[in-house]
Amino acid sequence: MKNIGLKVSEVKIGIKTNSPHLLEKDRFFWFDTNFLSVDKVPFEEAKDSLVEVWDNIGGTPLEIKRNTLCLRGNFSELEKKANDPRYSIFGNLGIFSSWVLRVLEETQNIYTIHACGLVKRNKLIIIPGGAGAGKSVLILSALRKGWKIFSTEFVHFRVKGGIEFFKGSLKDAVRVDTLRFYFQDMAEELGISLKAEIGGKMVVDLSLFQTDEYQIRPSDVILIFPHVEEKRDRIICEELKDREILLRKLFHNASDKIGKSILLYSKLAVPGVDSVRLGQRRKENLEKFLQSGKVKKSLLWISGVKEAREIFDRININEFN
Repeated sequence: MKNIGLKVSEVKIGIKTNSPHLLEKDRFFWFDTNFLSVDKVPFEEAKDSLVEVWDNIGGTPLEIKRNTLCLRGNFSELEKKANDPRYSIFGNLGIFSSWVLRVLEETQNIYTIHACGLVKRNKLIIIPGGAGAGKSVLILSALRKGWKIFSTEFVHFRVKGGIEFFKGSLKDAVRVDTLRFYFQDMAEELGISLKAEIGGKMVVDLSLFQTDEYQIRPSDVILIFPHVEEKRDRIICEELKDREILLRKLFHNASDKIGKSILLYSKLAVPGVDSVRLGQRRKENLEKFLQSGKVKKSLLWISGVKEAREIFDRININEFN
């Protein structure tokens, strides 16, 4: 039996397992592309939640009891045969990442938009989108325009006497061909070798371009909903003014990682970790976010890779108060 405590973002989570090797550092595959840091803390201090991983024990694969997540399965055998470690328990696309987002909501009232965040002059750009939407392209394009990284994957916020945001990951899983053909200068500046690690992607550390602050209360927020296609040559840029549509888009985005089922190790199907109660609270806090007056503009942006940088030319941050 092995017990450890982990601090991820603003929560401390205890983990216990009957197979200690499942908690080795290399099992947290690309996990730092989701969160700013993962630090060990004493197990006794990890009181926000408990995760139990029972290896080679039958029963319900996933069970939630209050603040405890219980996983059961032949995990040692599954890890040996897994071709894509991103979908392991502690991989960046695994169930533990979803659980962290749930615990942030449950215990800290911190909600998460699946988005990258960029900062300049106390203005925050939030770019929501799942895999393939073009977040990495827009991040790299923004860096060329003098914006700073606040988060590459998740933007965390809390409504508390206003809206406060918490810094997220500074590492990004970028398609190697994107760097090779469109951002070779950025690769050279970062001194990285263009070699795919898995799925045609590699992890790029962008901490060189990070903001200084861990928590921010920006004066203005700009939302950009992107779709970047490699061979597209026509730009579509539309302002989204309907608050009902915006709420629906943000709610779907903020619920995706918590609510969707996951095929762990490409073998074991487990449900999402959302609930009706948490979903309702999430909706209410997203409403407060949109009603706060911070969101000055919301845009739909569709373009090719080369044209993606133009969105930052079209956004004149001096026009915002």
